[in-house]
Amino acid sequence: MISASLVNESVVGAKSNVKFNKTHYIFDYPCDSNSECTDYKLILEPGAYKFELYGASGGSRTNEVSSYRFSDNNCIEDEIVQKYRGNTKCIRTASVGGAGGYISHTIQLMNQTVTFLTLGGRGIYGHKIMEYGTPNCFVKQNMVSGGYGGGGSSSNFCGTDADSSGILCGTGSGGGQTAVKFLNNDYWHRVLVSGGGGGCDNGQGTYGELDDGSGGAGRNLTAQSWFANGVLKNEYFADSEKGFSFGVGEAARYGTSSNVFAVREGLMFDNAGAGGGWFGGFSAQLGSAGAGVGSSWALSKDAIIPKVALTSTDELYNNKISRYYAFNLTSGYLFEDVVNVAGIWNGNGRVVITIIKSNYSISCLCKLEIQSHFLFLIFAVS
Repeated sequence: MISASLVNESVVGAKSNVKFNKTHYIFDYPCDSNSECTDYKLILEPGAYKFELYGASGGSRTNEVSSYRFSDNNCIEDEIVQKYRGNTKCIRTASVGGAGGYISHTIQLMNQTVTFLTLGGRGIYGHKIMEYGTPNCFVKQNMVSGGYGGGGSSSNFCGTDADSSGILCGTGSGGGQTAVKFLNNDYWHRVLVSGGGGGCDNGQGTYGELDDGSGGAGRNLTAQSWFANGVLKNEYFADSEKGFSFGVGEAARYGTSSNVFAVREGLMFDNAGAGGGWFGGFSAQLGSAGAGVGSSWALSKDAIIPKVALTSTDELYNNKISRYYAFNLTSGYLFEDVVNVAGIWNGNGRVVITIIKSNYSISCLCKLEIQSHFLFLIFAVS
């Protein structure tokens, strides 16, 4: 028997968004807002399961993002996107957000397991006030909100002078991570993570050249950084041991950062927000560049598990909370058959769960719905 519900049913616009067919379940984003949402809570019975996670994409002016883009400005092949049921294509346009990544694993659960799913909210492109290059553009309520699941907010960028000079208004915020958590619903109980894509700058420029500030796309344990004037940055990236913050991507800012690993000085331009992930990505804090993606991660036999307390903060590196990771390689939750595919997802995150083998034989499958509660029942044949 698999039962599922929303963790916080009081979130405005929250509604269960699940499709299923016998042993195959697709969990999609359950909220109207990209930044205010809630998680799913599941009860998984003993058995073998396959999990597939798609991270959310970063904010992009056309609401489209490109398939994973390499440093030579070529893209991952369409056949790979299709093989893993992605929804992107190669877009050779300057200053677009980064695609979400894909990660899949299998696991044998020996006991009934409380499981939480975070579906990443997509980053968005836009602006809120008619100003640019001012401190007001970096005040929280004036910024473009990052995606649920740790996506970083981007700066406001628009004004009458910008409009009249032909400069495009807007910036892209970071996409949220898609994650699976066992036992407790916090960052330190995550066992699978697919990173969210980085946001873009103000959506203009020449592809691969001047003012192409595209965001990084979801990849694997080592995340992609950002493109600055069309060139992929080879530093300031998240991985299994470091990033902007544990779980949270960096927001746009100006002035000096208190995170010693981040870009030290932020300028008052069209600054993008970074993606959430195992560790969140960094922002370039520059008007001709995008922001980085969050790293993906899995609790597998090869996992790098930091032995120090892991510190999570908000998107501006305030409100620090430090704890040790909850599991180790002998906790009984190791995933196998690891597959990572870079940058194949546009939009809000998705989780697909397939029951490979269960202690229950299926004789009847029923669905009960009461408001935002839902219950899948699998009855055993004696």
